[in-house]
Amino acid sequence: MKNLKILSAVALAAALFFPLNASRAHAYDLQHARAQKDLTPALEQSLQDKLSDVSGPYFDEQDEKKAKGQVYIDLLQKFEYLPTYGPHNHLVVSCKLGGVEYNPVKPGTNKGLATGNLKYLVFTYALENGRWVSVSKPKWETQNLGAAGTKQMRENLAHGEQRKAAMEKTAQTHAAAAAAAEAAQRAADRSGQ
Repeated sequence: MKNLKILSAVALAAALFFPLNASRAHAYDLQHARAQKDLTPALEQSLQDKLSDVSGPYFDEQDEKKAKGQVYIDLLQKFEYLPTYGPHNHLVVSCKLGGVEYNPVKPGTNKGLATGNLKYLVFTYALENGRWVSVSKPKWETQNLGAAGTKQMRENLAHGEQRKAAMEKTAQTHAAAAAAAEAAQRAADRSGQ
């Protein structure tokens, strides 16, 4: 009788641990698999096409501010995509376009003096029936780096400009040397004929 009770308990535990409809439960999980976190290349390209159409006026606006000597944002040309998946794999993407804020009338770099703010323009789009639809109006977000961060940013920007100028000078020197070597080779070829 004791063995029968133990055997029954083991059978009950096995039945609970290994349900008879395990294959059905496994199939259910596969039907509701988690959505991928990154955008596919095709979706990213279609979103880039959409954003290139709507972001142009913001670049123009910042160029106008710079030309007028007003504080402006040096927007980068690349978006950062932050996809989120809701119920039924509904895809919503926040697209951030950021840059450093400069005051062009104050000396610092050739772009002006960095204010210590990073500004981001955020576009939010949802994928509906294979098309990107705007969820909300684009909005600006600001990240203030504080005094220490501003100082570090200005030093890094100045160092970056110095490095860029040195690289351009080196490239010019190499180009001039290559042109001189080519001219000497042509002269030698002519005299050898």
